[in-house]
Amino acid sequence: MKYWKLSVFLFLLFLSVNTCTTTINQTSQDRDQDPQYQYEKAVVAYRYGLKDEALKYLQRALELAPDHSPSYNLLGLIFLEKGNLSQAVGYYQKAIELNPEFPEALYGLGRAYEELGEKEKALTVYQHSYQLAPKPEVAFSLAKALYLSQRLEEALRIVDKLLESQPTPGAYNLQGVILNHLGRYGEAVESFQQALKLAPEDEVAAVNLGVALVNSGAKDKARALFEKLLPRLKNPELRVRVEDFLRQIKN
Repeated sequence: MKYWKLSVFLFLLFLSVNTCTTTINQTSQDRDQDPQYQYEKAVVAYRYGLKDEALKYLQRALELAPDHSPSYNLLGLIFLEKGNLSQAVGYYQKAIELNPEFPEALYGLGRAYEELGEKEKALTVYQHSYQLAPKPEVAFSLAKALYLSQRLEEALRIVDKLLESQPTPGAYNLQGVILNHLGRYGEAVESFQQALKLAPEDEVAAVNLGVALVNSGAKDKARALFEKLLPRLKNPELRVRVEDFLRQIKN
């Protein structure tokens, strides 16, 4: 009797294992047919630098769901980073067509337009992205686009707000550039000094500080800064600029 009970128990155990295996296989098949699952695999592959692998998963995701806007957004990002700007624009536009309030896709489209030299288009989509989700990277890009369009006061408001939440060397440097163009040279000096506190080796901020010092009338300080900076400059274009500034100051 005991043996019978044992055999029944073993039968039930094997039955349970087989049932479990069947369920796992079925779940795996279901996941393989899930576009979101394919997209998530593409995200993981992208984060590990496996862009071509990510493209395969995205292709599968879109075969399963042609209206999957996150997949188009990631395609845009991959092609943007590959330098295929026209393809990136197309994928971002498709993502936005499917989801007009997709801030990441709008931001990506702005980056693609910016690299293509289409500044006004970039500004428009940056503004839309910022309205939907004012993330730091969007705020910085929007402020820069406004500056390039000579909308200096608007650019300054955006970068000032950005610095309240995320003080970065790049944001301080941009703030200084805007202030310098507005003729607020003393404030520009302070902005560049803040940038250099956070990133002492930032050559661009250091050169900009020298320019702001010249504009503010502190030529002796600018000369001392440029003379100290010149031997350390790695960027040949900055070196030429500094040499030119020194000649102008001496004359």
